[in-house]
Amino acid sequence: MQSFPRLGVPSGLRPHKQVTTSTEFHSLALANRNDLWYSGGGAYQPWTFGYTGRAAGGAQSLANLWDTSVEYRIRPSIAATGYFGYAVGGAVMAAIYPKGKDGTLGYLELNYRF
Repeated sequence: MQSFPRLGVPSGLRPHKQVTTSTEFHSLALANRNDLWYSGGGAYQPWTFGYTGRAAGGAQSLANLWDTSVEYRIRPSIAATGYFGYAVGGAVMAAIYPKGKDGTLGYLELNYRF
């Protein structure tokens, strides 16, 4: 489910055969000023179908998102990844979260393929 158009600028580098980096910028906006900002994880709740919508108060600009990740392939079947993302909230986020419209997310993961 995607309720917003987005402008994205991805870039990726492979500086070494075991290392892959990716950096992206996205400008996110709702499709129109009457749209809702939807969130959820899918069809796991029968009464909401897993999605809820929040009123945007007539605003359209959601956020500008910058994120980057680095993957290090330890072995062909094992990879470690680090991710960091930073969102500068737009008018929609400011209307819903007046005390703090910006957000960050980061994680580390270790994947094993078999």
